[in-house]
Amino acid sequence: MTAAVAAWLVAVPATAEEYTIDISLDTGPTHLRNLLAHEIAAKIENASEGRLKFNFFEGGSQYNDQDVPTALAQGAIDMALPGHWNLARIVPDYNVLGLPMFYGRPREAHYRVTDGETGAALARETEQKLGVVVLGKWMDLGFGVMFFTDKAVKEPEDLKGLKMRSPGGAVALARFEKFGATGVSIPFPDVPQALQKGTIDGLMSTFESVRSSKLWDSGLRFSYSDYHAFYQYVPLVSAQAWNELPDDLKEIMRTTWNEGVMAAREAAAEAQSAAAEEAAAHGLTNVSAAESDLAALRASLMADQPRLAKELRVDPGIIELAEKELEK
Repeated sequence: MTAAVAAWLVAVPATAEEYTIDISLDTGPTHLRNLLAHEIAAKIENASEGRLKFNFFEGGSQYNDQDVPTALAQGAIDMALPGHWNLARIVPDYNVLGLPMFYGRPREAHYRVTDGETGAALARETEQKLGVVVLGKWMDLGFGVMFFTDKAVKEPEDLKGLKMRSPGGAVALARFEKFGATGVSIPFPDVPQALQKGTIDGLMSTFESVRSSKLWDSGLRFSYSDYHAFYQYVPLVSAQAWNELPDDLKEIMRTTWNEGVMAAREAAAEAQSAAAEEAAAHGLTNVSAAESDLAALRASLMADQPRLAKELRVDPGIIELAEKELEK
């Protein structure tokens, strides 16, 4: 080998190794979570100059949100964005986010908690119990709304006797029981058929989720907005996939994710507003609880909070922490 050839070989950089993250979402490609996740993933790919790529498995083709935490712990999938309510089965302290003190609060109040010390404490618990990595800030879906096929609900007491599909989590089931309804656990892809067959009388969801699946075609006619819950998705990466990444890609992934989430939150709020307008155009009649009614109902529900927190196994320390951050 000549000296000139040897010098040329040294000057040519080695090809950077590429990595692929397989991500599981149990909602379909048109759902808000999927659309926002694709946008952030594209930003990460660009920031990594193509060294890090994402491969999406959507519509529950790999795992539903109830099973995906276990799949992540086992390294069977690289990444997922389960709702915080689904993680409560494994980390009961997530139930704090559904306690009455959150009822009717604006989203900014929720951010003070999930972006603050409470969110950090939940992340530590999640990482310890599942052996996963919480990538960063949580991605929004939006405020929970109750939708119905045949009954126009104007106050929580009107829920009595109804069978309602729950997104999962003990908090949602406890809320239905409080007002005499029955919570039914059904994977989201099965909701249209359940509505059409009358297996359920309605569901707790968001306007955007209803829009993405056109659930007005499945019989939804009424909705009741009382801001009882604010849904967010927790970005989880399996330890196996995370540990395979070099440090610079880990930093790119974390930084770009957190930057992308801030823009995605505003996009989610706008999408929910537009979806509500589209639902109205398709014949859904919505009743929104008055702010004074929300405050009064929150105050009345607070009497049940100690009992509910105990039943849901929420650590008193987490409750105290969340209360302080809510009132900042």
